[in-house]
Amino acid sequence: MIIVPLLLLNNTTLIMLMKFFILTISIFCFGVQSLAQFNFDKQVKTDIKYSENIIDEVYGITIYEPLNLGLSPDSVRMENGYAINNWKEDFYESGQLLHKGYYIEGQLKVYKNYYPDGTLERDFKNIDGFRSKCSLYYPSGKIKSEIVYLNGAAISWIDYYDNGNMEYLEKYDKNFLYHIAKKSFYKTGQIETFFELTNKKKLQFVTYEYFLNGEKKMEGALRYDMNRYDYYKTGTWIYYNESGLEKKHETYSDGKVVKTKQF
Repeated sequence: MIIVPLLLLNNTTLIMLMKFFILTISIFCFGVQSLAQFNFDKQVKTDIKYSENIIDEVYGITIYEPLNLGLSPDSVRMENGYAINNWKEDFYESGQLLHKGYYIEGQLKVYKNYYPDGTLERDFKNIDGFRSKCSLYYPSGKIKSEIVYLNGAAISWIDYYDNGNMEYLEKYDKNFLYHIAKKSFYKTGQIETFFELTNKKKLQFVTYEYFLNGEKKMEGALRYDMNRYDYYKTGTWIYYNESGLEKKHETYSDGKVVKTKQF
């Protein structure tokens, strides 16, 4: 390569060289821009259409749970390299609305999911900075579950049978150390088990079990030990047969049987 000092070149030659350099740089920049645009276009994903197979027979539509702000999420929804903000909709292959949610930095604050026929599957919303609520529904439209979360954990939970009767209820204290109440029901609506806090200061509880015919099966008392983080039986527990007659007594001290009486 021959290097010619610029001072030895005349004006015409200098002008020609400058035009050459400008043209070369322009061509290079255009090529880079075109390449970048080409690569960017390849990164743009078209909206995904979802199959009905995403619906679990037991738990429903759960694919959005990892994005849920109220459940301490571990995922972020991205589009074109950026976390989603504002409203976003997803659709089934049929074109029916599957999901509509409001995203903040790629995570869900409020959303609703739908069954393929348009019936609401779940409705999640934040109550405040600490609490959120989720309502789930059967394909028939009847309520299936009502859950209240505190700092990402379920503090109360109610399940329903598909006939509308309550199936299960569970409530914790605000520190999630012990239950305030637990109840379960037969599908007929008849109560099956009952557990409830009766003395908050002493952390005393009562519990009952029932036969399907409504007769009491068992009753007893418990206390919660803050050191062991567990319940223990106390006092006399009474067991019944299906006719409602007593068949056994068990007396407990610090969770251990000290006396038994059969009838």
